Amino acid sequence: MEMTIPEDCGNSPRMAIVADFVTAWAAGEAETVREWLREGAGWELVGDGQDAVIEGVVPPPFAAERGEILTVLSHGRLAACDGYLVRGGQRVDFCHVLRFAGTTKTARIREIRTYLQPDAAQD
Repeated sequence: MEMTIPEDCGNSPRMAIVADFVTAWAAGEAETVREWLREGAGWELVGDGQDAVIEGVVPPPFAAERGEILTVLSHGRLAACDGYLVRGGQRVDFCHVLRFAGTTKTARIREIRTYLQPDAAQD
């Protein structure tokens, strides 16, 4: 899977970590994703499909061919990332809101809220 990442993601370690985390999530690399989760981390999928959490991880909506991270924001323990995934004619926009256990670059993710929005033109 090919993921396009904004050039400014290298401006801070936390932004790079979030971009790497979301890239692993989009590629379906659940084990890599789990490595960044603190023990007992909560992950909520907002809206339909709330039962989609598998072993503590919300999987991507499909096996994407490509994707793009549009924005990564971070401040202290909080971070957010939005973008989209594409497979054939399907597109799903995503947004992850993350809370880390601490402010160090080695701090693990304590909780995530994920928002997924299929492209309305595909319905």
